[in-house]
Amino acid sequence: MAKTTGQTAHTPMMQQYLKIKSEHSDCLLFYRMGDFYEMFFEDAVEASKILDITLTKRGKSGGEDIPMAGVPWHQAEVYLARLVAAGKRVAVCEQMELPDGSKGPVRREVVRVVTSGTLTEAELLDQSRSAPLVACYRKGEKWGLAAVDLSCGHWRLLEGSGDLLLEEQLAVMAPAELLLPTYDESQHSTPVNRPGDWSFSEAVAREQVEQHFGVSDWQSLNLEKHAMAAAAVAAVLVYLGQTQKCALEHLSLPVFVEQGNGMRIDMRSRRNLELYCSLAGDPKGGLIHVLDETKTPMGARLLREWIDRPLTDITLLNDRQNAVQSLLDDQETQTALRQRLNGVRDMERMLTRIVLNRASPRDYRGIAEAISALPELYTLIGDRSGLFAEMAFAMQGLESLAEELDGAIIESPPQVFRDGGVIREGFDSELDRLRGLARDANAWLREYEARERERTGLANLRVKYNKVFGYFIEISKAQAKDAPVDFVRKQTLVNAERFITDELHSFESEILGARDAALNREEGLVEVLRRKLCSAAAAIQKAAHAVARLDVLSCFAYLAKSYRYVRPEVHSGRSMKLVGGRHPVVERFLSSSDPFVANDTHMDLKNRRFMLLTGPNMGGKSTYMRQVAWIVWLAHTGCFVPADEARIPLTRRIFTRVGAGDELASGRSTFMVEMMETATILNQLESRSLVIVDEIGRGTSTWDGLAIAWSVAERLIASPDVLTLFATHYHELTELPDDFDTAFNASVTVREWNGSVIFMHQVIEDAADQSYGIAVAQLAGLPREVIKRAREHLFRLEHGSELAAESGKPQLGLFAVAEKKQQERDLERLRELEKTLLNADVESMRPVDALLLLDQLKKEVEQS
Repeated sequence: MAKTTGQTAHTPMMQQYLKIKSEHSDCLLFYRMGDFYEMFFEDAVEASKILDITLTKRGKSGGEDIPMAGVPWHQAEVYLARLVAAGKRVAVCEQMELPDGSKGPVRREVVRVVTSGTLTEAELLDQSRSAPLVACYRKGEKWGLAAVDLSCGHWRLLEGSGDLLLEEQLAVMAPAELLLPTYDESQHSTPVNRPGDWSFSEAVAREQVEQHFGVSDWQSLNLEKHAMAAAAVAAVLVYLGQTQKCALEHLSLPVFVEQGNGMRIDMRSRRNLELYCSLAGDPKGGLIHVLDETKTPMGARLLREWIDRPLTDITLLNDRQNAVQSLLDDQETQTALRQRLNGVRDMERMLTRIVLNRASPRDYRGIAEAISALPELYTLIGDRSGLFAEMAFAMQGLESLAEELDGAIIESPPQVFRDGGVIREGFDSELDRLRGLARDANAWLREYEARERERTGLANLRVKYNKVFGYFIEISKAQAKDAPVDFVRKQTLVNAERFITDELHSFESEILGARDAALNREEGLVEVLRRKLCSAAAAIQKAAHAVARLDVLSCFAYLAKSYRYVRPEVHSGRSMKLVGGRHPVVERFLSSSDPFVANDTHMDLKNRRFMLLTGPNMGGKSTYMRQVAWIVWLAHTGCFVPADEARIPLTRRIFTRVGAGDELASGRSTFMVEMMETATILNQLESRSLVIVDEIGRGTSTWDGLAIAWSVAERLIASPDVLTLFATHYHELTELPDDFDTAFNASVTVREWNGSVIFMHQVIEDAADQSYGIAVAQLAGLPREVIKRAREHLFRLEHGSELAAESGKPQLGLFAVAEKKQQERDLERLRELEKTLLNADVESMRPVDALLLLDQLKKEVEQS
């Protein structure tokens, strides 16, 4: 804070500001002054730069001007969003009483500390994804996580061991804010805060849970055997108490749910498979972009949760698939459900804002409409069993509350409560009476204005109102001398004079009293509705979750119908059979005139578990391998898959090593990143893994790269119960199937026509015969002279020359060994032809025999 001469040297208001600021020194302080939130000293300087607002001054401190900056209170959310995005915490300090003219500043208190992990406003959140607050408590190798999405009230508790698993879980949770003890100095890209080491304690957890939820039965939360997670829960609840300053009645109980062994996908593999965006960072290139056909914000968030956390419980998978199939088989109901879901707003987040008393009138209307939609939704579900029965049950019991809310809140409420007009006419008779008095005032004022004009003869007399002076009579400066004696002067303007009369003053007292009474009455009615919603919070949350599940299942059915997705069979056996598999993202961006080329995949965890995939760049190797990974991934979420037929063995891990990219900020070259990803795969391999490897060893010398690729391939081949798709440009590796009966060759097909290369994008079980690299370079637009020179070098290399490395030592060309073997085979065929010709008895041969021999030689040449 700026240097000061002590608080006693300041005005009482500034003394109050400095005291509150000292209690929140790590925050920017939004100090409410009338219609503005003001900031002073360094806060003002810093905020003015971030928000690009005017920096002004107010008073002095130590002989120097005090910097000041402010924002209008009704636009605070916009500015808060920008400050939080800049990594700042903001303490919001409100006036707790109305100014009454008494000596001294009005009482002010910090009512909330806004942080990136505690946002609840719709304008500050992405409605399609969660932004949880996560506490992490570590003790040696063991750790516990407690994640709460304050905007919805949901918890997720986890425990585990090891940094790699922790990193993976944090990557999936994608926290908006992370809580750590002071001694945990691990580095994170997420904003980190520290609520106090004392708060990470099982004993504190017991106190906090009883205080927040009134629950003392520890066993009901399944936390007794999970002390690490309990300590993390304590830190979250302590931090929420420090920042929210209010009851959190919408929070669900922090129950530790035993996690099954769901499919694991590490952080790099998720990025390589382009879940949320392409490798270039384009969200439209991410899988979620093409899968998200949900109709509600709750459904969009749940879809991401299901995709993020694939299942390995075949029973649960079948339950989801059965529900999708039921909707797919009943298109009439499916269409009706999606139409009705389309009007359901974000029940979870609206409820949170209502419970925290941060809601707008439109939140009340929105939740009224959402709850009112529930009866129609569970009627459409009908008597379906399985997951549908659970959802229908959760949606019932809120009918009377929905009816009351709908009867109370007008169809199109204002954005804020301050001017009233939120409660419907006819809902409350006393409110209607008070509003009637206020409405009658307008008629009285018109009549009074007409009487006064006639009485005084002042044709330009006007009766007006403003918030500062109340009601008054205004006449021009020129006519002021003709004002009657009962006109009492109230204010002088440049061109007019303002007056008051006893009659107008009496009317003002009565009408303003009625208006204030109407506003107070309406405020009380809204508070009654808020308390009823708080009491029903748990039931509303259950209904909202049921709506979200129904939305996701309906989304899966819509995808299956619209894009020809089929129901996959996930089984406990070993064989994988994909017929007509397609990449869900790539096929969506292709035109009907250039359709996606589907491909089959036949592998087995026992006999055919290693596919060596060769072929040219642009041939479709990467797309093919990614589509296999995505079909397997989606099959474990309950979603149908882009294929004509899919039979998939239960898979516990997916690993990918795809593409090339550096991490210069961390001091890692492209090759280092490649090797780190490869190390992750080999060190964490387990039974029933799917491994996708797209090029290994390209970032170093050819000999080194080939050696590494060969060794990694051998390790993967030797790993039991692991399916591997291994793409490479090292044609020498095509010999692996000769040595390992569990490996087989595959390649993408290419055709040459009139000197041009045509990529067929078809995968066949055979090794590629050449790389077509120069043809691809030509398509990319390399200059003609470069292409010509490259062909000359290629001819030299193909005819026995070796590529010299910079050190002068010979270095193997990518296809040199294969080309030499081809040359040897050609020479052997020539020798066979020579032998046949030399053995032919030309002198005794009849003409027909000569023709037959010639025909035989021609066929041999054609077949070679």
